[in-house]
Amino acid sequence: MFKNFRDYVNDPIEAMFIRLAEDQYPDKIDLGIGVFRDAFGNVPVMDVVRQAESRLIARGLPKSYLSPLGNHDYCRDIERLVLGGNHTVLQTSRIVSAQTPGAGSALRLGAALIHSLSPHSVVWVSEPTWPHQVEFFEVAGLEIRSYRYYDQEKGFLDIEGMLEDLWEMQRDDIILLHGCCHNPTGQDLDIAQWKLVADAVNRTGALPFVDVAYQGFGEGIEEDVAGARLMIESVPEMLLAVSSSKSFGIYRERAGMLSVMVGSEAGDIVSLGAKMRDMARQLYFMAPDHGAAIVHEILSDSELEALWRKELDGIRQHVCEKRKALRTTIEAANPGFDASFIERQHGMFSCLPITEEEQVFLEKQYHIYMLPDARVNVAAMLGNQSEILAGAFADVRAKRVSA
Repeated sequence: MFKNFRDYVNDPIEAMFIRLAEDQYPDKIDLGIGVFRDAFGNVPVMDVVRQAESRLIARGLPKSYLSPLGNHDYCRDIERLVLGGNHTVLQTSRIVSAQTPGAGSALRLGAALIHSLSPHSVVWVSEPTWPHQVEFFEVAGLEIRSYRYYDQEKGFLDIEGMLEDLWEMQRDDIILLHGCCHNPTGQDLDIAQWKLVADAVNRTGALPFVDVAYQGFGEGIEEDVAGARLMIESVPEMLLAVSSSKSFGIYRERAGMLSVMVGSEAGDIVSLGAKMRDMARQLYFMAPDHGAAIVHEILSDSELEALWRKELDGIRQHVCEKRKALRTTIEAANPGFDASFIERQHGMFSCLPITEEEQVFLEKQYHIYMLPDARVNVAAMLGNQSEILAGAFADVRAKRVSA
């Protein structure tokens, strides 16, 4: 079976990480990894996570199976965290949720569910977007189209182009939206723009699928889900993918959730939950429970939740400080270049106006590695790396002039 298997082409993201691993230069700079690093280059474990984990271990951790829908308590906690505890959808039981192995699996499960109900639906994704988002829907057999979103040269959201593209959506098409801290650009919709998108969704009959992967990294825990909450209030149906990886710093524990919110005219929501359960079983059987149990321990205890909110806000402020410092450093090394977009944007990432050819130059000349769309993880920068990046960017711009 496998004797003819050869020459597999890695996807561009994995290819970049392979080149990074093979680079023996001691001061190489990894701006591609999607994690928060502290001042020492570590991916820290939150104190509140250690406390919650210690409590769980002291009580004794069960090891029996859960349903493929996963940890019910975790799902209720995350529903309340994202939607707000008194949301009408929760009060009227118009929501069904499944714990998933991270938000990636939530997107994949959602894609499978969509294809099973409406196989000809088109999925609209932002240009650019996190590349793996596209893969989840393509492998489910759904057609992908892009809507304009970000002008990388100018560093601004192209809201006019976005809306123009969204008016081409058809009934039961899917629009994938980043709830906050857009990956890879960091450029978010404001509330007025969320309202415009919601209007386009309602008028075209499309179905929004909101991906919330960085709650608390942008403007704050509540502020970062204001757009998702507005969308839920504005449309009859919606899908929601949530990740706890970043917000709780439990990346490898794989804790996420898929929620489906239905209208008052929907069919049997119990049957919908059963269908999600069976599809989850077919894809991965059940999500690991440890991360979900940690999150539930935190969110079900007022003291631990308060500590978590304080720690996460400290991380957010640290990322904001890194953004401000990077802007200042780039502008100092590049007179006349406006890098204000870096400070204005939210979350871990920004995209520099650099071509793929120029990225190759940065890898070979400066040992700086970033994703193919020139995504820079500001939250992972250490020491003088911002100065090195700023100088390298100045070199790139100088070569453009001399070319």
